[in-house]
Amino acid sequence: MHYPGDAEDSLITTNRFDKFSEVERKIKQNREMVFVVKPPAGPLAGELQVLDDLKTSGSKIEQR
Repeated sequence: MHYPGDAEDSLITTNRFDKFSEVERKIKQNREMVFVVKPPAGPLAGELQVLDDLKTSGSKIEQR
């Protein structure tokens, strides 16, 4: 996660999540931040759709 306008290499925190629902909650709680998300190998289609939906609703998400 980093502040808008800052480069990706200026991350202020990194987190690992076991469940995709935890990622979704963190993004919704911190909408003003930019999230750099690296999905797991072989993510479920629904999980990727959640990221797309969050982007559409205005969340700032960058995928690696």
